Amino acid sequence: MTKEKLKIDYKIFMEAEDVAQSRIISTESYVKKSLAAHKNPYINRAKVENESDLDDFILRLYVEEKIEEEECENADAAEGFLDELAELLAEFAHVQSYLEMEGSFSISFEGEQIAYRFLSEAGDCNCVFEEIK
Repeated sequence: MTKEKLKIDYKIFMEAEDVAQSRIISTESYVKKSLAAHKNPYINRAKVENESDLDDFILRLYVEEKIEEEECENADAAEGFLDELAELLAEFAHVQSYLEMEGSFSISFEGEQIAYRFLSEAGDCNCVFEEIK
């Protein structure tokens, strides 16, 4: 444990329209399992809010996490957070390419503050990241 203060904030929004009910259910399951199984404790604590509408065939998943520790409990996980979350989002974009994804993530640790925005459009298996200055 380090005596450095840690602040992590991330928001992930996923949406798709005209999606089969079975795909909505399987996508929610995949996203929840991927997050929960992640080795980084700052990622695997994420809770997925399901705002999907099965009757209208609309998939909407939302994650919003704010983590603040006066003394960082896991410096290695904090240092790897940005890269590991970006890799996971890129994987989501590739595997679930029918989704529109957007959001942001940031970390404040060891005197540095770094933030990114991301976007992945439906039909595109890439996720574009832009640093927020």
